[in-house]
Amino acid sequence: DFAWLMREGSIPSAPLIIDSPLAIAACDVFRKHAGELANGDELVRAFDSGLVRFSESVEDSKAIGRLRGFFIVMAASGMADAGRIRHHLANHLWRAQATVLFVGYQAQGSLGRLLLDGEKTVTIRGEQVRVRANIRMIDDYSGHADGPQLAAWIAARGPITRDVFLTHGEDEARAALARRIAGMNAGAVIDPEMDATFTLSARGAERAEGKRATRIASP
Repeated sequence: DFAWLMREGSIPSAPLIIDSPLAIAACDVFRKHAGELANGDELVRAFDSGLVRFSESVEDSKAIGRLRGFFIVMAASGMADAGRIRHHLANHLWRAQATVLFVGYQAQGSLGRLLLDGEKTVTIRGEQVRVRANIRMIDDYSGHADGPQLAAWIAARGPITRDVFLTHGEDEARAALARRIAGMNAGAVIDPEMDATFTLSARGAERAEGKRATRIASP
């Protein structure tokens, strides 16, 4: 998408640096299977544009900090709690002309969420860094299914004769999903506590100690 925007003149042409060993490996897989992907030709065109650079080693990654002018770094981890993104943030958060663009969910307590919530100073590698960069977020590239998609997935597998467990997401989001899927050709919706253990039987889900599981929605 960045290469396409540059080709169309919507943004200036600039180096697109992929700074993640796993992402670099994935790029090779995607290139090999581009013919099986929607718009795979655009992906290959981007790789062959001369704009995309791969930062293979830790030394390559650190050298990015010496670049000047407009460039784009795509780095992991997505929530900024580990990986190479940490030193990029330390190098650029204090710069008012920099932009940090998050493209996926940021969990509570993560550095990514702190930045999105407007923290003015954050701690990275034991040092405080002042936040002057532009912090932005778009959802278009998130790999998470949303509420309607999850509900459709459950509906396609109905009738579900036993219970449904919700094990991921923030409290408000889980409660909203429970209300959405209650009675959708499934059993009760259960929101387990941390470290809770359940026995799954013909009667449904039961706490290991024999106590009936707490339900947050029923059919």
